[in-house]
Amino acid sequence: MYDVILTCNYSPWSSYRGGGQKSTHMIASTLATMGKKVCVIYSKGVFERVALPEDLPYDVVWAFFFAIKPGISSPLRFLNGISFYLKTRKLSGSGTVLHGNGEEASLLRYVRNKKRFVFSLRYPGFEPFMYSLPWNKIWVWPYVFLREPRHIVLALALRGADAVMCTSASSKESLLACFRISEQKTRIIPNGIDPVFLATRFEWKEQNGILYFGRLTHAKGVDVLLRAYAGLEEATKQIHPLKIIGDGPYVVELKRLASELHLEKRVEWQAWVGSQELAHEIVSHRLVALPSREESFGNTMLETLATGQSLISTNAGSIPEVTEDHAVLVPRDDVDALRRAISECMSKSPSREDIEARYRYVRERFSWETTSQMYLKSYEE
Repeated sequence: MYDVILTCNYSPWSSYRGGGQKSTHMIASTLATMGKKVCVIYSKGVFERVALPEDLPYDVVWAFFFAIKPGISSPLRFLNGISFYLKTRKLSGSGTVLHGNGEEASLLRYVRNKKRFVFSLRYPGFEPFMYSLPWNKIWVWPYVFLREPRHIVLALALRGADAVMCTSASSKESLLACFRISEQKTRIIPNGIDPVFLATRFEWKEQNGILYFGRLTHAKGVDVLLRAYAGLEEATKQIHPLKIIGDGPYVVELKRLASELHLEKRVEWQAWVGSQELAHEIVSHRLVALPSREESFGNTMLETLATGQSLISTNAGSIPEVTEDHAVLVPRDDVDALRRAISECMSKSPSREDIEARYRYVRERFSWETTSQMYLKSYEE
């Protein structure tokens, strides 16, 4: 019998992946090293092939993803809760804690043979129509389903969970405003940081270049970065090319925008890389720019700061809360402000004091060991 079963749409090794998948993997790995018997149920399409690492410390089971090619825009993904429920029901025992991480957990409340059902909210934000809805009115449910079916199954998971964990005060505030669940069952448990980034240290050696890494979606603001970069002086762009690492549904549109801005020779595109290579890329550039429009936590921001590297981001969502005064923040969607911030950062060398402050800040505040202990406490409440 498993002590903990975690569920998560996609996987950290799927073509579509992000912070939620990585966080689920890190929680499972850390719990397993603490002596817990852990299983993670990920999802994949019927024709999808995903290669797993050989040294995983936990078991993996695959649920069916309702799409030929799984992705964030898959119209039937709200049905994934059915396949996750069927898999979980077979694996769960009377002492098993079920830990959902998205809308795939919509039906886990109905698994009878379990100890407890907890839920981690990993959504960066919700559409404006979701705020202040009167969920006690019967018309709200079909209304939300017609607008965004995923939010209905998410509401089922949130209402059925014994405890709901948010990664930041900002995400908790958004959750309470949109879904009107009891505040008493909510907890704030921040993510930890991949040890690879904690083991990598930035040293100023007059590096060149600007780096972005992460999902290529509208929410990440890469289009704003391209426009801001295009506005830099030609001499600056020649010395500091822009490198974009990641993948996602927005990639074709972003490459088209780069072409329209005549940046073909200044922007390098690279698909996802592993943590070790990514950490090396972070410290090999002059600065990292992550101009997100929304974030529920900000894994990429902290991975950058963990190395001591300079970070330019925005004041969206949880970013100010998570980065405190260790990053340069500009208003989201503000191309001119982002361009000025990049130019100013380029005009001076990073100080040893600032590098050390960023380095210490992440190590003192964020670790998966601490985060997992907080989850274990919520499992026993």
